[in-house]
Amino acid sequence: MNVPILLVTLLVALSLQGCATLSPDFETPEVQVTALEPLPNNHSGDLRFRIHLRVFNPNDTDLALSGLYYTLKLAGHKVITGTSNTLPVIPAYGQEAIVVDASANLMGSFMAAAELLQLQGNTVPYELEAKLGLQRTLLPAIRVTKRGEIPLGQYSR
Repeated sequence: MNVPILLVTLLVALSLQGCATLSPDFETPEVQVTALEPLPNNHSGDLRFRIHLRVFNPNDTDLALSGLYYTLKLAGHKVITGTSNTLPVIPAYGQEAIVVDASANLMGSFMAAAELLQLQGNTVPYELEAKLGLQRTLLPAIRVTKRGEIPLGQYSR
């Protein structure tokens, strides 16, 4: 008779680790692109970038991330897709910078470059779609979409 009660108690205790994410006042974290830096060409000829992100946690509990999958569109064209599994814990009501390296989609890059030549501005519109994997929670992931503009000429090589 005590074994079922013990099992239920154990399951409740384990699930409490994910309850903050399941609470009705849980707010989706915000992800911003703060910079996009071209990297030197490697021997494979891939276009490589370093993407600087900032993750904001608007919740009263730490946000432990297990992974990140992201796509970045520039001027409406999918240019970069990448992943990372070395992410910091985002403190409650805090923020952390995340830096990830990625290879560019060659066709998307050509299309975006053609579009940028027509824009002739000092900024490029972007759309970041990110899937944030969560540790110790019943939810598998949080999806975030962010749109904005990235200043051009910020980095020179």
